[in-house]
Amino acid sequence: MKFRSAAVATLSLVLVTVALPAVAAPNTPVAKGSWSMVPQAKDANGDGFIDGDGGVPRTGALSSRPSPNFVGAGNFVAQPNERLIDGALSWYLDPKGYPVQLSACASQGASYAWQIKRDGLVVSTTNSRKLTKKTCRTEVVLPEGAHEFTLIVRSGKAKAQSTIAANVKNLVMVVMGDSYASGEGNPRNVEAWINGGGAFTPYWDQDGCNRSTRGGPAQAALELEQSSPRTSVTLVYVACSGATVDRGILGAQPAAGVAVSQIEQVRSLIGMRGIDILTLSIGGNDVGFGSVITTCAISVDCPTAKAAIPPLSAFPTMQTGLQTKIAELPAAYARIAPCFGGSCTLANGTTSPGLRMSAGAGVLPMPYPDITRAADGAACTYLSINQADFQWARDTILTPTAPNPYQYQSARGQSLALPTGSGTLNGAIFGTAGALGWNPIAGIWGASGDSESGHGVCAGDKSWVFGFTGFSGFTSGSFHPNVRGQEVIGREIAKALGVK
Repeated sequence: MKFRSAAVATLSLVLVTVALPAVAAPNTPVAKGSWSMVPQAKDANGDGFIDGDGGVPRTGALSSRPSPNFVGAGNFVAQPNERLIDGALSWYLDPKGYPVQLSACASQGASYAWQIKRDGLVVSTTNSRKLTKKTCRTEVVLPEGAHEFTLIVRSGKAKAQSTIAANVKNLVMVVMGDSYASGEGNPRNVEAWINGGGAFTPYWDQDGCNRSTRGGPAQAALELEQSSPRTSVTLVYVACSGATVDRGILGAQPAAGVAVSQIEQVRSLIGMRGIDILTLSIGGNDVGFGSVITTCAISVDCPTAKAAIPPLSAFPTMQTGLQTKIAELPAAYARIAPCFGGSCTLANGTTSPGLRMSAGAGVLPMPYPDITRAADGAACTYLSINQADFQWARDTILTPTAPNPYQYQSARGQSLALPTGSGTLNGAIFGTAGALGWNPIAGIWGASGDSESGHGVCAGDKSWVFGFTGFSGFTSGSFHPNVRGQEVIGREIAKALGVK
């Protein structure tokens, strides 16, 4: 029998192996930890300004002792009790250190604990906790410096652990000075006045000093806080409206109800903690800011007129008084300088311990912004103050350098040569860089004074400063940075601190 040959087809199988990520068995623990500093300049309700913890105490403003009961969290509305602690401090200072949050939330297991080392030694171990989404974070208080955090995760008898190197760092930012630093012109409830007008009662963090967390330096502190999870920021805010070198920085300020100098206030708040950043706005009242505004409002040819009010009313002309007072500023700043890191001689002649400065700490004087130009860059005309007087104020008080002599055009068309050998207010501030090693925040002047557009009292919707606000009952806001102006000041301070 013959068989017909059959074609046999062979199917070849190719086995492909795919590498899959290893998945821990249900009972196999995985330890993945992280850490961050707990904010000490808090904005829990996200309104862009430092608050307490997003709420306020049931009664009274924040004081030296934490309140266990808060109301109003997350309502985005400024409330009468929501203020800086004692009107000066962004959050409570614990002598043990600063709060750090340890997170085990990316881990897998039944329970976890943290072991904390400092200088190679175990300083504490947290209690074991169940590992759930609600319980995976732990807060500890630690001093500044290098630490090792070891996360230990367990499932039954199995254990996993991982170690993180960390540098605990809280930046202490101190704000001293006058109304341009305190937030005058920008109280917490300023929108109520801007939108409603009429009678208005400003709401401050500290009433006597017209101090507000809407002030530019406080806004910069919050930007710095939010710029990195690995540092926190404690704001110490003692700037006070009306301050001068001797009545404010180095001495009591009775008119504001302040019994001790700003130097002493800071020391009482922070003790021997090192200061990392110190901003300082001072000099405007020393040279007679109020005298200039008042006299120019009521006098023709105000630089040659006798000032209407002190301190410049003691001189035959405004120009003479200003040049005399400006000449005194370098020595006045030099009297403040030893207080930052050394022994301090106060205005009454007594010696007081100075403030402790951290290694690499910076003193950042704040120049005064340009309030004299219209939106098109020309000198303002505002109420009874004419262009010639605004131009004179800009060129002999605010610009860092002034021509000597300054040619002033009087109302009668005369050209008067006014001596400016003592320089300008902002020139004295910028001079501290060379004389004292301070670092003036040049951008405050540059943004307002070197720009093509002016942002002065007559610049309309481009204005960064209020004009005369007394008509509506908000007298203290007159000729001070408005909402936008304080934002710009805050932005320039933040930029100087390296915040993008």
